[in-house]
Amino acid sequence: MHSKIYGFVVIALCVTGSVMAQLNAAVIGDAIDQGNNCYTITQNLEFQAGGVWYNNPIDFDEDFTILYQNNFGALDANGADGMALVFKGNPTPELGNAGGGVGYEGISPSLVIEFDTYQNGDLGDPFFDHISIMRNGSPNHNSGASNLSGPIQASATSANIEDGNTHEIKIEWNATTNILSVFFDCELRLTLNQDVKNVIFSGDDSVFFGFVGSTGGLTNIHEVCFNSISFVDNLQIEDDFICEGSSKVIDATIPSGETYSWSPINGVSNPNIANPTLSPNTNTTYTVTIADVCGNITEEEFTLFVLPIEDPIFDAVAPICEGDALDNLPTTSNNGLTGTWSPALNNTQTTTYTFTPNNLCATSTTLEIVVNPLQFPTFDPVDPICEGDALAPLPTTSTNGITGTWAPALNPLATTTYTFTPDAGQICAQETTLEVVVNPILTPTFQSVGPICEGDTGVELPTTSTNGIAGTWSPEIDNTTTTTYTFTPNVEECAIPTTLQIEVVPNEIPVFDAVPPICEGDTLNDLPTISNNGISGAWTPELNNTETTIYTFTPSGNQCAVEVTLTVEVIPNEIPLFDAVGPVCPGQFIADLPVVSLNGISGTWTPELNNVETTVYTFTPEPGQGCVVSTTLEIVVTEPIVPSFDAVGPICTGDNLDNLPIVSNDGITGVWTPDLNNLETTTYTFTPNANQCAGQTTLTVEVIPISELSLEVEVVTEPFSDNQTVVATVIGGTGTYEYQLDGGPWVETNVFRRVSGCEEHIIRARESSGCSNVASETFRILEYPKFFTPNGDSDNDFWNITCLRNQPNARISIFDRYGKILATIRPTRSGWDGAYNGALMPANDYWFKVDYFNENGSPRVFTSHFTLKR
Repeated sequence: MHSKIYGFVVIALCVTGSVMAQLNAAVIGDAIDQGNNCYTITQNLEFQAGGVWYNNPIDFDEDFTILYQNNFGALDANGADGMALVFKGNPTPELGNAGGGVGYEGISPSLVIEFDTYQNGDLGDPFFDHISIMRNGSPNHNSGASNLSGPIQASATSANIEDGNTHEIKIEWNATTNILSVFFDCELRLTLNQDVKNVIFSGDDSVFFGFVGSTGGLTNIHEVCFNSISFVDNLQIEDDFICEGSSKVIDATIPSGETYSWSPINGVSNPNIANPTLSPNTNTTYTVTIADVCGNITEEEFTLFVLPIEDPIFDAVAPICEGDALDNLPTTSNNGLTGTWSPALNNTQTTTYTFTPNNLCATSTTLEIVVNPLQFPTFDPVDPICEGDALAPLPTTSTNGITGTWAPALNPLATTTYTFTPDAGQICAQETTLEVVVNPILTPTFQSVGPICEGDTGVELPTTSTNGIAGTWSPEIDNTTTTTYTFTPNVEECAIPTTLQIEVVPNEIPVFDAVPPICEGDTLNDLPTISNNGISGAWTPELNNTETTIYTFTPSGNQCAVEVTLTVEVIPNEIPLFDAVGPVCPGQFIADLPVVSLNGISGTWTPELNNVETTVYTFTPEPGQGCVVSTTLEIVVTEPIVPSFDAVGPICTGDNLDNLPIVSNDGITGVWTPDLNNLETTTYTFTPNANQCAGQTTLTVEVIPISELSLEVEVVTEPFSDNQTVVATVIGGTGTYEYQLDGGPWVETNVFRRVSGCEEHIIRARESSGCSNVASETFRILEYPKFFTPNGDSDNDFWNITCLRNQPNARISIFDRYGKILATIRPTRSGWDGAYNGALMPANDYWFKVDYFNENGSPRVFTSHFTLKR
C-alpha cells in the first residue's frame, strides 16, 4: 500500500486498526504524529524542524533490520531540505540545526543516514538528491572525518526524489561483518564497513534511533511510516481474545505490504489477505508472513485466546423492612465469577440489582431485594374536653386495620399523650401516639376601657379575652352614659362569665378673645394654644397674613372638649400705579418721575435718575394713606448695537473685490474706511450713522498670494504588488493641497492605492484655496494578470505581462506545481496559450518567474502564480 501527494495535499495511507504498544515514540519541534506509526516530520512551510525519537534500545552486537517509507514532498527546483535517520547514545528527543543541517547538525556522538534533497555548495553537496552516512552531527561532505560513506544519488533511476511518491527504505546491519547497508526503492545504494559500536559509541550496548528533518527558505513536506523493525516485537499486532463462538477481524497491514500468508489456517476466513476474520474454537497462536514491494519478508506472531461464556449464580436475599440494615452483596458469584453490582444498595425501596462480571465473556445477572414499607397505625383525632368531662375509651383497631393496645390508662383531669403498640405478627407495623387535650376551667380577663368622652366613636370590646377565651358582650355599646357590660363565654369554652364598666365624661366648649383686622402682609401673632377656660389644643390651617381666613381649634387628646373656629380679617393692600418709561440711549435726557400715582397715592422716588445705565426706581408712599405699599419702575438704558456682516473672501491676489454693504445684517447704516484693496489682506472699519445706538466694527478681507507649484510622484510598493500605491509630493505653496488621479475627482489625500493598468498615469495637484497653478506628473506601474481563459473565443486567450512590453529582453518562464517548465515567453509577443507540447493543460494554478530590468536598468526577478480557467 502506498501514499501519494496530489498537488500540495499529502494523503498517507498507513496501518489502521492495530495497537502499536511496542514501538515507543516521542515527537519534537514541528513534527506531527499521524497515528499508526506514521509521522509528518515537517509541513510544507518555511524554517521548520521536527523529529520523532524512540526509546527502543539497539545493540550493535546483534543483527537488525529497519524497514520504512519516506516521502520527500513534490517540490523539486524550489524544494528543500531532506530527512535523516539518526543513531545516538540516549533516547532524549533532540533537534540539530535546520536548513542545510537537515535537523541533525550538532547531535553528537551519532551515526547519521542522510537523505539530502538540496544542493549546499559549501557542504560539498552534489547536484542530485543524495544519500550519505555521516558521523557526529556534521553535514559537511568535505570533511573526511565526518563523511563515512557517500554521497551517492539516492535513486538508481532518477536524480530527483522530491517527486510526491513514497519511497521504500531498508537499513540492514550485519553484526558479524560490521556492514551497514542502505537500500532505496529496493536497490542497495550505499554500505559502510565499520565497527560502529566501538568506534562511534565507545562500546555502548544501548543505542537509540530517531528521524529528523528540516526546511529553510525553501520548503517540502517530509513524512515517515514504519513497515517493520526486527528488534521490536509485535509492531503491528498484540495478543487479543474472543468469546467462545464469536470472531474478530485482525489487521496486519503494513504500508509496503504486497502479500500476506497466515498459519495455521484453521478459523481464518482468508489466509492470503492482510485483515482476515479469525474464529478459532480454542486458544491459537497465529503467524502472519508479509512480503513487501521489495520482497522483504516480515513475520508477526500473536495469540488469540478463546474465553468460555458463563452465567453468575447467587443466593436470594430475604425481604427487609424499610430502613433496616442491608449487607453488601457478594462480589464473587457462587460459581467463582468476580464483578460489580449496580445501582448502590437502597434500604428504602424494592430494587433490582445488576451484576456485571469482570470476565467479558460472562453474562450479567440480576437480583431483587424486596423492601416492605413501614406500616404506621392511623387514628381519628379526639376532641379536647374540659377538666372533669367524661372521656370515651380509645379504639384498639386503627383506621388502616392494625390491632393493638394503648398506654397509660385514660386521665380526664390532665392533657395526656397515649402510646399505641401493635399486636405481634403484623408485618413492619410501628408504634404511634395520640394526644388528648384536657382544658382547665378559666375566668376571662380583659384590659380596662375608658373613661371616654361623650359621643366618642370606634369603641369596641374584644370578643376574645386576654387569656384566649372567645365569647359575646351585652348590652350594645352606649357612648352617652356610663354602662356595665357582661361577657358570656361560648359554649365550647371551659370558662365562666365576667363584667366590665365603661365611664362616659360630658364635653366642654373652648372660649377665645377676638383678633382685630390687619393689613395684607402685616405681622400676625400666633393664636393661643390654651383657651380662656383652660383647654389646650392646636389651630389649623397655618397663619396667613395675605387674606381673611377661618381657623379651627382642635382640643388635644384626653380632653372632653369640642372644636371651635375663629375668623381673622386681612384687608388687601393698594399698589400705586404709574405709566411706563420707554428705553433710552446712554446720556439721553430723562424727565422727573411723578410724586402722585395714577390712583392718587403720594410719595417719593429713590435713587436719583441715571441716564447711563439701566436702573430700578422705588416709590415709597407717605404715611397715613391706609393699606398702601411700595412699588418699582425700571428705566432701560440700551447697550449700543455692534453691527454684524457676513464674511468676505478670501480672494486670490488681483481678483475682483465687490463693494462692502453699507447696511449691517441687523439694520445699522454707516460707511467703511479705507478704500478697497485687492492686492493685500486689509482690515476695514464700519462707522454707524448718528442716532442708531450702535458702535463701530471691523471686517478683514484676506488676499492670498498665487503659488507656483511643482510635483514629484513615487511608486512606493514593490513591482507586481497586488496593491500598487503611489505617493505625490508638492514642492512650493502653503502646504494645503488637493490631488487628482487620471482626471478623477479632486481629493485631499496625496496617497493613491490599488492603482492598476499598464498605461501611463497622471497625477495633478493644486492649492486648496485655488490660488496656484495646476502641477502634474506622469508615472507607470508593473502588474500581471491573475487568470486567463484560453477557450478560443478571442477574449483573454493568452497570458502575458504586457506591462513589460517595452523590455524586449525580459523573459518569463511558466511552471506547473511540480516545478516542470511548460513555456518560456517574451512580453513583446502574444504570450502562453495554455498548452504544453500541443496538449491543453488543465484548469489549475501555474507558477511563473520573470527576469526583467527596473527603472534604473538593474536586473530583477519576480515569481508568483496565476490561474488557468476553462
